[in-house]
Amino acid sequence: MSDAEDSGIAAVRSVMDNAREIMPPAPEDPPPAEPEGPNQPVNPRRKGRLPDDCPVKPLGINGGYYYYLDASRQLRELKAREHGRLDIQGLFGMEIDELYTHWPRHDRSGAVTGWRPEQAAEALMEAAAKRGVWNVMGRTRGPGAWLSETGELVFHVGDGLIRSRPPGEVIATHTRPEIEAPGPDGKYVYPAAAAQPRPCDQAVAAGDAGPGPELLALLSTWNWKRGDTDAQLLLGWVAAAIVGGALDWRPLAWVTGDAASGKSTLHKLIGWVLGEGLVSVADATPAGIWQKLGHASLPVAFDELEAEEDNRRVNKVVELARLAASGSLMLRGGADHVGSEFVARSCFLFSSILIPPLQSQDRSRMAIMDLQRLDATDPPKMDAKSMGALGARLRRRMLDQWPRFAETLDAYRQELAVNAGHGGRGADVFGTLLACADLVLDDHPPDSEVLKGWADKLKAAALAETRDAVSNHDYLIDHLRTSVLDAYRDGTKTTVGAFILEASGRGSEQIGLGGASKAQEVLGTYGMRYVLNPAGGRAKPEGEWVAFANSHNGLAGLLRDTIWSKRAGTTGVWVQALERVQGAQRGNLRFAGVASRCVLVPYDQVIPPAQSDEGGDGF
Repeated sequence: MSDAEDSGIAAVRSVMDNAREIMPPAPEDPPPAEPEGPNQPVNPRRKGRLPDDCPVKPLGINGGYYYYLDASRQLRELKAREHGRLDIQGLFGMEIDELYTHWPRHDRSGAVTGWRPEQAAEALMEAAAKRGVWNVMGRTRGPGAWLSETGELVFHVGDGLIRSRPPGEVIATHTRPEIEAPGPDGKYVYPAAAAQPRPCDQAVAAGDAGPGPELLALLSTWNWKRGDTDAQLLLGWVAAAIVGGALDWRPLAWVTGDAASGKSTLHKLIGWVLGEGLVSVADATPAGIWQKLGHASLPVAFDELEAEEDNRRVNKVVELARLAASGSLMLRGGADHVGSEFVARSCFLFSSILIPPLQSQDRSRMAIMDLQRLDATDPPKMDAKSMGALGARLRRRMLDQWPRFAETLDAYRQELAVNAGHGGRGADVFGTLLACADLVLDDHPPDSEVLKGWADKLKAAALAETRDAVSNHDYLIDHLRTSVLDAYRDGTKTTVGAFILEASGRGSEQIGLGGASKAQEVLGTYGMRYVLNPAGGRAKPEGEWVAFANSHNGLAGLLRDTIWSKRAGTTGVWVQALERVQGAQRGNLRFAGVASRCVLVPYDQVIPPAQSDEGGDGF
């Protein structure tokens, strides 16, 4: 080897011997060590894992939606694609440091320079999926009162929960109510919301100095048609409104009265007492009301819901109130073929000069309180601050007395059903109003004397709410009996009832309908017929009947635009109603020469005996 080669090799060896070892840069975000066994804790920084102490609580999934309680304990709904940086940061709110702690981003020196939204999204979505399918409507409870799984009254006051003692326990009124943080509770979730009025801290006694008698005295200054009875029923509505979501039945109330009867001032009083715990509206659609309520069980007061030429809007609002009375589920279609659910659990109060036409099922769900013109012009002494304090004391009374509510309600319901002639619905409405009023007025369930007094005042046969309540088929028969037919006799038109009387031989000579055969002819062209089948004869069924064809254009014309109408090619809805008449039977007869199936209704069910007297048609 030449000297030149030796010197070159020596130079390379010298460089190699004197070289420094250069370490590779630390990898960014080194992966954590895997746990050594099944019982080892999982590193919270591992992808797809949410730490136990995470301020965001996953609730579950439903379809393409993920549900969480955010760091402020509000309910949040996110689609899968909405788990981006800003959406996740919004979930953590003021707890944003948690993102840097659990899902950090490092620079080459190992310093934390940010957080990884993709890892946070994986952890959140997996944790929500592990919770399973979650029903947001059936499990979410917003502001208002609710019934716990153990029967306690739970006041959700927006930023906290306040509980009563369980049913049957000794009522302790000396303690200050404890406030729990909103959030999950058993199978339900109470999300945080804006602060709502709370019960007062101090215990509230019954008696003349209590909030119940104070509000009752104020309500009694109005000129009620039924005097103190209406005043106490309205007191009961205010008390029921406070705990509406916890009730099995939420009674409706309707205050009616002419101008200068004090309806507006009355609404102001109730609004001050209930404060922000009342949804007060003057002009709204059902959709607007349920969007305002959301998951809350707050009461709703609707001022000036007057009868209109077209009552469809009014009917929809009343329908919502009817569904709220029993807490029925409403389903509505939505965008992207995704339906929405709504369950109203609110007590509704309406007021108007005139009550719009109501179905019997609506009137049976409400107490109607009639105001007369005020004798005095000076309104009662009240202001927002003092009435708000009164409302806080009423809430405290309902909280403390709740353990005896079920017993009190049962006592009033039984008394009204047995001794006042009320059916189940009337006993629910008036029993609930009286029981709630009882909680704010007294410390003990009512005795027999109190119960008897209310049974005497609220006899079903004497109440406007129930006195005129009749079955659907009775309404139908009355509609038909008083319908005027387009058939002239002596230059005038007359009613179906008059023609039936004439066909049966009981008509009035003064009306001049042309005798039984002519009356039968006219009735036949409208799908009706008088039938007499003497006992022992061949024709069945025996007796005296009025027959109504199942499908007849003449009868359909009389019932057009009613709930008993028909469409072409169908049987009239009137058939279902008429078959429910006591003693009705099916038949097959001819009407003006055309054979048709029919319903035979006993004659005295169509023409009551008082209207069958000779010498008058009674119409």
